[in-house]
Amino acid sequence: MPIWLQITLGVSASLIAIFGAYISYKQWKLSAYKLKHDLFERRWAIYASAHDLIAITLNGTKNERVDAFKELKRKTISGQFLLPKKVCDYLNWLLDEVSKFTLLENKIANPTDDKASIELEHSQQYKKIENQANVLANKFKEYLELSI
Repeated sequence: MPIWLQITLGVSASLIAIFGAYISYKQWKLSAYKLKHDLFERRWAIYASAHDLIAITLNGTKNERVDAFKELKRKTISGQFLLPKKVCDYLNWLLDEVSKFTLLENKIANPTDDKASIELEHSQQYKKIENQANVLANKFKEYLELSI
């Protein structure tokens, strides 16, 4: 076998190996991006549910609020495997705050002797929940990042 043919075969085998390694690397990067995207979709569903609960608590009906509360509660339970503890703790805190708000609304609807203080507490709770949209976005920001 001539020397030039041996050199050509050696070089082409090396080039094929390098090209194969490059394709493998690109597939690895693509699968890592797909995993990130899949996690984004599942985390986004939790974020959207929490945001909906905030909006419905402030502007929705009691039935809508109950449905949104149940939805976030269900997603928070499954979200324990997708989000860190600090975010899950925040979501549980948010659920508690919405429960307090609803309880205060029920107390206002049933007149008592101390209606003024209940209305004041209700107003404060409303403002607290109203501010949670920005807090929620900041809590989720790093977990909803899709940049490569």
